[in-house]
Amino acid sequence: MLPSPLLAAPVVAPVSSRTFLAEVAHELLATHDDALADLVVIVPTRRAVVYLQNELALATPDGQALWSPRIAAMEDYLVERAGVQVEEPIALQLLLFDIFKGIDSDLNFDRFVGWSGLLLQDFSTLDQNLADVKEVFDYLSEAKALERWSLDPEKSKTDGLARYFGFWGQLAKVYTELKRRLKADHLAYPGLAYREATKRLQTELRDPNRPLPAPHVFVGLGGLSKAEEKFINLLRKAGRAELYFDADPFYLELDSPNRAGQHLRRYWKKWDLPHDTFTLQEHLRGRPHHIRLLGVANASMQGKLAGQLLAEARQRNPDATVAVVLPDETLLLPVLHGLPPAEVVPDFNVTMGLSFQSTALFNLVDLLFEVHLTGIREGEPGRDYGVPKYHHLAVTKLLAHPFLRRYEQWQDAQADEPQYHHLLENICQQIVKKHLVLLPATELLKLGHGHPLIEALFQTWDNCDNIISACYTLIKLLKQVYEHEHSAIEAEYLYLFYTLVRQLDSAFDCQQQRLSVRSFRRFLYEQMRNTRLPFAGEPLAQVQIMGLLETRALDFDHVIILSCNENALPAPKRQNSLFPYDVLAEFKLPTYADTEATAAYNFWRLLQRAERVDLVHVLPGAEGVRTGERSRFLRQLEFDLAAQNPLLTLEDRTVAVVADATAAAGDLSTDLVLEKDELMLTALRGVLERGLSPSALNEYLACTLKFYFSRLARFQENEEVEEALGADGFGTVVHDALEHLLKPFELDQRELTAADIPELLKKVPAEVTRQLRQEEADRQARPDDGLNHVLGQVAVRLIRKYLESLPGQPGVLPLHIVAQETDLVATVFVDLPGRATKLPVRLRGRADRIDGLPDGRRRVVDYKTGLVEQRELNLRGKVKPLTAAETVERLLTESSSGADKVRQLWLYRFMLESDELHPAPAGSEAAIMSLRKIDEGLLMAPLDFITEGTGEPDFRRASAELVARLALRVLDPAEPIRKTDDLAKCEYCPYKGICAR
Repeated sequence: MLPSPLLAAPVVAPVSSRTFLAEVAHELLATHDDALADLVVIVPTRRAVVYLQNELALATPDGQALWSPRIAAMEDYLVERAGVQVEEPIALQLLLFDIFKGIDSDLNFDRFVGWSGLLLQDFSTLDQNLADVKEVFDYLSEAKALERWSLDPEKSKTDGLARYFGFWGQLAKVYTELKRRLKADHLAYPGLAYREATKRLQTELRDPNRPLPAPHVFVGLGGLSKAEEKFINLLRKAGRAELYFDADPFYLELDSPNRAGQHLRRYWKKWDLPHDTFTLQEHLRGRPHHIRLLGVANASMQGKLAGQLLAEARQRNPDATVAVVLPDETLLLPVLHGLPPAEVVPDFNVTMGLSFQSTALFNLVDLLFEVHLTGIREGEPGRDYGVPKYHHLAVTKLLAHPFLRRYEQWQDAQADEPQYHHLLENICQQIVKKHLVLLPATELLKLGHGHPLIEALFQTWDNCDNIISACYTLIKLLKQVYEHEHSAIEAEYLYLFYTLVRQLDSAFDCQQQRLSVRSFRRFLYEQMRNTRLPFAGEPLAQVQIMGLLETRALDFDHVIILSCNENALPAPKRQNSLFPYDVLAEFKLPTYADTEATAAYNFWRLLQRAERVDLVHVLPGAEGVRTGERSRFLRQLEFDLAAQNPLLTLEDRTVAVVADATAAAGDLSTDLVLEKDELMLTALRGVLERGLSPSALNEYLACTLKFYFSRLARFQENEEVEEALGADGFGTVVHDALEHLLKPFELDQRELTAADIPELLKKVPAEVTRQLRQEEADRQARPDDGLNHVLGQVAVRLIRKYLESLPGQPGVLPLHIVAQETDLVATVFVDLPGRATKLPVRLRGRADRIDGLPDGRRRVVDYKTGLVEQRELNLRGKVKPLTAAETVERLLTESSSGADKVRQLWLYRFMLESDELHPAPAGSEAAIMSLRKIDEGLLMAPLDFITEGTGEPDFRRASAELVARLALRVLDPAEPIRKTDDLAKCEYCPYKGICAR
């Protein structure tokens, strides 16, 4: 083969166009032609097994048959050599818990689940790296003893600290017992299998009566564990091992600062490898590469961009092999959704499994646990899970899940069960309609009419048995939806989840202690994290979607790597171990530094033979990325490799999303413009004839599009459950309480005097409580709880303060109440251009209170729980007063808080004097009682500008003229329906989602 890169003057071979595995296949045929079938070839991954088998077939001369060597992935081969079976993680953790319980009978499973997975991983690391476990555990015990010695003697005597330090002292005993039990059943965890394989090989080689093992060829390995190193070393000393490494002088030379060659340089020194051990070709510095660094604005764009890059690659060279590499596995589904159509990419293969935590079914399970863990159990303290009352937000989120909605569609198609049609939608509607804030489990089961789905979702959970039973029922019901859709990925989710639940059921069946809901969830989620959904595909497809580790020993013409940011490539510096860093360093166990070196090797090795490379990274400031910093590997490309390879083309680009020109930001006038055609004008005339309230008129002047949505299209706002009184509910409580307190004076036509105030004040708290209970009658929320209690106290204070202020308000007492909560109606007949008959424009309003004044006039009073200032009600202004005509124009056109209130008072007075049943005398009044400005008394707007500005001395005729002008504006075809230019009015508009504001 080729000379070592560690020689003083390395001799570099010409660059080959073959892939690494193709070169190995030709080399094996050339050097082991007659004994090929006797070889054992070890490669890093199962994917590399398939590729090497294919390369051997391609390298074989046409028409010639040969026996293939045994080809295996390193992990599979060592487990086989160990003669054991790797135990399931669930069983391993439960076995470990059983061992710990024998040492500490008070051990809580909740705490155990938090660290048991890491401890098993640490045990596996110790064995995989052939550590002297006695020395490690002795070192740990001594280190913890020193830590305890440094504490205050009194503080170190607590039960918690005693348990903590005792844990480290018992680890050696636990490790020994775990190994003993596993070996007795010929079981192991991965690291133990590695240790046993090495030990077995050592025993075999020492036995002179045993034949030597078959020749082994190790191909394309990178960072090796100590067990793998020793296994290879034993075979080398016996003359039964060859090594083919894939490397490049760029990172392998002695003076290279690149950590990608860290492990390989050590192997060369340790084994004194011959010069032909490495495939030394100047791929990175000696051949052309076209590399693009592509920055995107946010992480979610990467899936779509990967599809576009893939389509571009297929168009450029349909025969090229392409790899889409995902260092961040959460991007798998976005990438799959962004793939080009089948005519562009007819075949592809997904070599990485989809994490169960990335599936929609996991989201359903998570929502189900949220329901049960965020509720309350009243009257039973000490229970740590949420039954039997569930919060409405958790319930509605669960019932809106796509899996359940798909089941509802299936249920609706069952003609023999009409009582279950629209099951979930009806429950959600009832929750909103009744304002059910906290839903008892019994109430939900009642709303579900006994359907097994609702019972599975909301039956009380006491322990893991209830959860497992609910999961079985849920799977059985959902299976009916997807069992006939064999291509549905949802069916795969369900099968995988069923398998996991069966494993848990079997594992816990023999456990005496039944897990709590929280413990079971923690344990279940850990298993879900380690469970993957495999994809079926053509293993040798030209397009491969894979993780970085799966690319080992493979080469592609075009490589697309996503998530090229720090904390993704390489992964963040996390210490996934219970052992302190100094223990790992002391015993030369893997740390994050080794992980980074391995990631560097995999990255640079993948780039060696790729002609085109697209490296996608998220730009700084993007959401969903903890840092927008580029990966250090991209920096090395820019400032190191690019300077050493004149044949390398490096482009640095930012990928932008081109927005639709018709939806450009800041364009407030060209979208959603509705012309007033004849159909629209007919609808508007209908609104005017049926009745227009002051609030509707204010709405038209504020935003004609909002008026259209609410009054013509009649779009209804989505109702929501109000957990506390909103502004409308609070206002209703105050209005109704005042109405009932003053009702006797209205019915008896008895004047309210200062002598009546003390008795009314006594009734205020009870009346407010009664109104609160009435307001909350249909809600599962008590008026004396939380914010409702506070709002009730505020209402009492406002009403008491108002009643107390009445004697001090000039001209109010004695108060003659004519009517409360009464309708006001007036009609104005308007001449329309081109129409022979007049249009009757009806005005409607509802007066909170109508008072009788001593001179026979009337006064309409409108209560406002919000803040109203007297200065708002003077449209003329004081600094530079407007003329009467200018003020009239302001009244008819302006949309502001002050203008809206003045318009309301004007129309209330007009309707009061023009009421069709009981018109008030001329000169009547309209006033606002601001309950947040009680000291200012009744607030009135000066309306003299109406008669002065119109030149009509009669208020009613002048007002009718102005109402006609407003009606003509509403019906003006030259003024289309469009959104307002005042963005402040859009902030709380319920329709802003429709008009894209």
